[in-house]
Parts: sequence; structure tokens; C-alpha cells
Amino acid sequence: MKKEKIWAVLVALACILLTVSAFFADHLSLYDFGMEVSDYSFDRTDEVPAGAAATVWFDYGTHGRNLFYGYTDEDAFKNAEFFMRTSEGNRKLPDGGLQTFPADSLGNLIVILPEQFIDIDGDGKEETVRNSARADFGANAFNPVPQRFDMEEIPFELVFAERNRIEVRYQNEQLTHADLEILTHDGKKMHYQTDENGWIDGLAQRDIRYGFTAVYSPDGENVYRMYYALEDYPFFSWHTMEAHFPLFVVIGLSFLLIALVEIVRRKIFKNDYARIHKDRHGGLLSSHPLKMKTESKFLLIRWCFLWFGMFAMTYLGKLIGQGQAANKVAVPAFACPFNLDQAVEVPCYYISHITHLFVRFGSDYPVHNLVYGLIFLGTLLLFILLFGRILCGFLCPMGLIQDLMDKLRRMLHIRPVTVTDKMNFSLQTLKWLWIILFVGFVFTGGDFCSICPAKVFATAQGGFWTNLVLNGFLAIFLLAGSFFIKRFWCLMCPMGYLMGLLKKFNLFKLKKDCTSCTGCGACYEACPMRIKGIYTEREKENVQTVDCLLCGECIHKCPEDNALSLTFCGKPIYKSTRKAFISKYAPKQEQKKEAEE
Repeated sequence: MKKEKIWAVLVALACILLTVSAFFADHLSLYDFGMEVSDYSFDRTDEVPAGAAATVWFDYGTHGRNLFYGYTDEDAFKNAEFFMRTSEGNRKLPDGGLQTFPADSLGNLIVILPEQFIDIDGDGKEETVRNSARADFGANAFNPVPQRFDMEEIPFELVFAERNRIEVRYQNEQLTHADLEILTHDGKKMHYQTDENGWIDGLAQRDIRYGFTAVYSPDGENVYRMYYALEDYPFFSWHTMEAHFPLFVVIGLSFLLIALVEIVRRKIFKNDYARIHKDRHGGLLSSHPLKMKTESKFLLIRWCFLWFGMFAMTYLGKLIGQGQAANKVAVPAFACPFNLDQAVEVPCYYISHITHLFVRFGSDYPVHNLVYGLIFLGTLLLFILLFGRILCGFLCPMGLIQDLMDKLRRMLHIRPVTVTDKMNFSLQTLKWLWIILFVGFVFTGGDFCSICPAKVFATAQGGFWTNLVLNGFLAIFLLAGSFFIKRFWCLMCPMGYLMGLLKKFNLFKLKKDCTSCTGCGACYEACPMRIKGIYTEREKENVQTVDCLLCGECIHKCPEDNALSLTFCGKPIYKSTRKAFISKYAPKQEQKKEAEE
């Protein structure tokens, strides 16, 4: 009773603090990278990128917050013109523009050299060549809405669009169905054509990310060359390592909190410390002389899927150079769309910012906005209908992080906090508060991302710099909570709850044979979501609830034949058996004898 009262008070305080702090989330800074344009240093480099055909270029090095510029004609560069996009519009910078950036710069910079007369095609006739370079850097670099200049002084322009395409503009209009020569990031000359939207059709992601030059001639006499440099870094670089620093801070503070909580627990309960590990219905399973010897193959498969989900959601797009390759497909897993190299889209941002969904690419692309929105909603609904919360149990990166924290606790032989029925009831208040904030920000104009702990992990692992505000502090409590309570975040995850609402239509279901059940409560004890109906149900076959992760833990711990089973399209794919249960506790020698027999 004492423990439950303390728990209720802590949950009530958490609800109050979360509600109040959510309105000031952006002002509660835990880690600030300093990604304003004014925080960047600007230096010259003599190293010419392999993809630079123009006589001027930009580069970023490997450390971050550096913009390097280079040129081959010093006299031409002295007469160069610099243009910068600012919050108040486009602006031409004064002489020496690289040293006098406006305070409200958005991180889109173009430099244009004076006209030069060069015979670039070797036909003995000089062409009028206009060399230029563009750099997109800082927090605004990956904006999905095209950041155009559309100025008379910039007749030829390359624009980053949809986070994975390049739009070509000529005389402030889309350059459609035109032939371009591209010098790729590795120095190869390729020929491409623009499509009906002015996008370079088929240009590889690696070229866009690592720098290339586009060459266009409208009449054979005038030649425009622009080098494009998007601020992006290889996965194995100092910049990517530095992106992990705030995550290391969160992990370090989490371990400090874990140590503090464990010290307080021991002092409060003193000699009764063993009792805090009582199971939910009165037993003391930790004192049982038998210890589990094996894990089921099904749970091993689940771990493999979880690792794959982590790899696919955070690293895959970066490593294969195909980030945002399928950015219209929405897979409902609690990763973070601010990791811009995920191979697929994560829907949490647009669910909590639903008004942004159909204007993602700006007003100039109404058809693409509509197509994106429909495919996004269609694939999201399809995944929720067909798979539901099994994605939480098998694919979600946050699920893997929580399971690893639980594994760490077991390795350290630290007792968990067992959530009783009354404690679980208190947690429901916190869950509904998260759901209200998740959905409520759609109507209030708030930013759920500022309080979302998933943003802390996914962006760092993807190598993207992200300032931590309230979400950083909440991530500390998430890790600490997951250490003591298995799947602590899943108990209150708003995305997971929304995924479970359509469980009736899921292909995967949790079934129970009530005639085989002996009511031992092992399934309830094993369930990380504290679903009591698994063992109290005595009539219905379907015991899957909106909270069920379909993780298979209850089946793994069930000692009765066919009492619990996981089905796919009505056919069992994993079911409980007495033989499998006994074999988990049998010594290895006995298992070998049974196999030989």
C-alpha cells in the first residue's frame, strides 16, 4: 500500500509537470548545437571537389558548422555577387558578403561570378559562360518546400525539392524537358533530362548529397554552370559522431537517475526490499529454485526483427545513399522523421501536424501534395489495419531500446518495479495525457516534437544534429523508467494506442483456449503491458486488446498446451505447449537426452 501511494503521487506530479512544461518546451534547453547561420565559420579551401565543373564551389568539411568556399579565378571571385535568403526575403549581400551574413539568414546562399568567354566544347569558338555555386546549410537545409530565389540576377538555379530531388529553374521558371550535363560527385560526366516538373530525372541521391555540377546551354552560345552543395556528411565522419553527443548526455544522466532511484528504493523499503519484486497476484517468482535455461525461437526471431527495424529506421538510408527513397510510404513505428535518411516515412509528425500534410512541397506542387498525402494516409491505414501493434512488438526502434534497458537490468541483477493493478491504473492517466497532447497540438498549433523522446534517439543515430529541449529531459525519464519497468514508454505511447484501435481487422491475433487455461497467471506476470484480461478471460477466444503488442511473452511463459496462441489469418504460428515450457527450465544435459530419444 505504501508503495502504491508513492507511485500515485509520482504519477500525479508527472502529469502536472508534463502539462505545464509542454507549453514552454522550446525554452527548456538541454543541449544546443548552435545551428544558426551566424554560428558557422567561413574559410577558403583550395581542394577542388570531384563534382565541381564550375570555377567556384562550396564544401562543408567533416566537422560541421563550417562552410568552405573555393575558386580558380581570383579576379573573377573579387567581382562575384552573393545572394542570401533571409526571413524577410532574398537579399544581395555587400562586397565581402561571406563575412557579413544577415542575422536572419535561412542558410541558402548563391554566389555568381561575372561572365567569362571560354571555349568549353573545343569547337574553336568561345561561349559565354556563367559560373555559380549554391550552398544549402543549417537547420533549413532539408526543408521539403523548395527554397527558391527567383531573382533576375540568378538566371539559372538548382533547388533542393522534396528532400530527394533537384528542381532546375531557368529565368525564374521551371526548366522542363531540357538536356543537362551533370558532373557527379565522383567526377563522372553524365547526361540527364528534366521532367515536366523541372526535376532532374534519375539523379542519384549520392550526387545530391555529396555535390555535383549541372551544365545547361539553351542555345549553344550561352552556358550556365552551377555547383550544388547540400550540407550532408558521410556516416563515418566527425560530424556524425558529434551528433551522438546529446544522446550520450541523455544516457549518462539516465544512469545517474537509475542509481539515485535504486538508492532511494533501498532506503525506503530497507529490510523489506525483497517484497518489491512480488508478482502482481501475490507470488514471489524470483525466489523460485528453477531458472529459465533457454529462450524460444519465436522470441529470437522477434529480436532479429527489432534489430532490423532499428537498422532500417535509423541507418539504412544513410549507408546505402538512398535516404527518403520511399518517403511517401508511412510505417507506423515510433522513430522520428527528423532523421532525414530513413528509407520510409514515419507518420507521427504529420499526425500531430495534420495541417502540414497536404502542403508539404509548397503551393507550386498541388498535385504532388495531394498524391503524397493520399499515399501517406493510405499506407498508414493499411499498416494499422493489417498489422496493428505487432509493429510495436517486432519493428519499433523505441521498443528495442526499452528491451535493451530491461536486459541491462537483468544483467546487473537489479530487481524491477512490479506494476500492480492500482499502479497500472495510475499509469493510464499518464497515457491519456500523452494522447491528448499528441492529438491536441493539431488544434492548438503546438509542436509535439518538442516533447517527443523518440526525436532524441533517431536523429542522433542518423547523424543529424538536433537541439534537445524538453524532449531531452523526458528521454532521460524514459530510459530510467524502461530500466525498472519493462516497456515503460509503450504503456503510454500515443502512436501505439492509435495503432491498436483497429485491432479487429489485424491479420495477427492473440487467441486463448479457455478450456486449457488453468488460471495460473503466468501470462499476466509475463505481459509487459499488464493486460489482466489475458488470464481472467474465461469465455472469449480473442484476448487481444488495444494495448497488446503481440510480442509473444505470454505464450512463452504459458505452461499449458494450446492455452495461448498467436495466429496469422486464423492459423496458429506460435502456441504454448507444456513440453516447450518444461524444456526451458530443464538442464542442458536432459534436453540433449530428450533430443536423442
